[in-house]
Amino acid sequence: MAISLLVVLAGAVGMLLLLVTWFGSRSLTPEIEDELDPILGARDPIAIYESHGPFIPMPTHLTTSDQMVEWMTKELPKLTAEIAGPRT
Repeated sequence: MAISLLVVLAGAVGMLLLLVTWFGSRSLTPEIEDELDPILGARDPIAIYESHGPFIPMPTHLTTSDQMVEWMTKELPKLTAEIAGPRT
């Protein structure tokens, strides 16, 4: 009886240590040592997004999620088709 209780206790402690090890390492933020990382300053993300082609902002008059979904399903495909042009 005592041995089985010790085995259960050792297993529980082992699982707790495994969980702490598993999730503890994920909570650490890695340090960026590479100087080639393109996103370093506040303006860099903007420059990266602008370099990937046209950006279509959502109109400001859309306030409810239903209006936004309707705009995305009806108007946005028309706008993207105009930008893309015919494929050859």
